[in-house]
Amino acid sequence: MEYEFHFVVDGIEVDDDKAVAIVHDTFDGVLTRHRGRHFLDVSESGVNAIDAAHRIVVRLRKSLPALRLLRTDPDLVGVSDIAERVDRSRQNVQQWVSGERRQDKLPFPDPEGIVGRSPVWRWGDVNAWLAQFGEGDDVHPPTREEALTIDFLLPKWQRTLDDGLPLVHFAPAESGDGRDEERETVQRLLEGTLTLPGALEWFAAFPVPRTERQRLTVVCAVLADRLSSVVSRIGHDEVWAVLAYQGAEDELRLQPVGTGQAPGAIPVSALGLGRDATVGDLLLVQTNGPDDSPVPPLTPVGLD
Repeated sequence: MEYEFHFVVDGIEVDDDKAVAIVHDTFDGVLTRHRGRHFLDVSESGVNAIDAAHRIVVRLRKSLPALRLLRTDPDLVGVSDIAERVDRSRQNVQQWVSGERRQDKLPFPDPEGIVGRSPVWRWGDVNAWLAQFGEGDDVHPPTREEALTIDFLLPKWQRTLDDGLPLVHFAPAESGDGRDEERETVQRLLEGTLTLPGALEWFAAFPVPRTERQRLTVVCAVLADRLSSVVSRIGHDEVWAVLAYQGAEDELRLQPVGTGQAPGAIPVSALGLGRDATVGDLLLVQTNGPDDSPVPPLTPVGLD
């Protein structure tokens, strides 16, 4: 899904022709200045708004190292603004706000505050509400909860990149099958490990030949998860990730995995595994080998 971000920024200016050209040509974005503040409008795809923000932070840092993302801008709108954006009358929008219309759906979002005597809302919240009816923008701004999470994480993400370390993105191999808690346990174990001194440096040196060294996807799985599900969690702009799971003795195991296009990987078919193979099948091959000879656990594996 495509998400739209409106950041308050520092470190680049609208008078910097080179920076403006990069924003426009590389990100199809817009850099503006209002009352001494600079604002950056960019969009990025992701499985959710946090994932998309994670991606755009890495991409922006690579192209514009001087840029600092201070926070998201709430993009506040009143009744007239909403009416104009969705091509409806003010009366129509006011009926949504008061609950006179569309009572069978989720209630209209709470206002973010009051300007003068009129309430204002975050456009992201209004847009999410409109999505129930197939209306609103095709590009989705973050909701209030998503924006608060992004604002909380921005300083941490940027400090990590300042230190030359990768941003780690966690993704579950599957979901909704009753094993979500087990996958979350794997993620919590890894998150605890990453707080240890030197842990991120170790991840940065992990034997995965990524072209983008500033972002690393870690897919958290259980033994029953299909390898095809694992590879589906690798981002649209990535060919490599790390598979994390607990082995037979509950030990935490890490395995470099890539798509079928990943250079230098051993195809799973070469290990005697088919398209329906599971993480547990891969563990057995690692332990016993296709010919009863163990496969080194950090051997990069390519998944079809």
